[in-house]
Amino acid sequence: MKISHVESGKASMGTGAAQGRILPENRPRGSVASKTNGSKQLSPLEQGMVVAESALADVPDIREDVVNDLKERISKGEYKINGKEVADMMLRRLNADRIR
Repeated sequence: MKISHVESGKASMGTGAAQGRILPENRPRGSVASKTNGSKQLSPLEQGMVVAESALADVPDIREDVVNDLKERISKGEYKINGKEVADMMLRRLNADRIR
């Protein structure tokens, strides 16, 4: 799922503090698993968060294989960009954002 700046702006509209909470530098440090002690049972939500955190830890921030492939295609002149298609996609995205 792609979230554009328009959609993220709608989500944080009217809640001035919400935008501060979603910025990476303001994200709480540590994980759900590290905040639990041996005597406390995790709720289903917390268990799901532990699974999600461990899955995210395995995902790289940058997909080097995709970046390297694109760099190679650009250097060989094989990566062609059609300006009309880019403009059409931008207009479709703009219209989709307005509908939501």
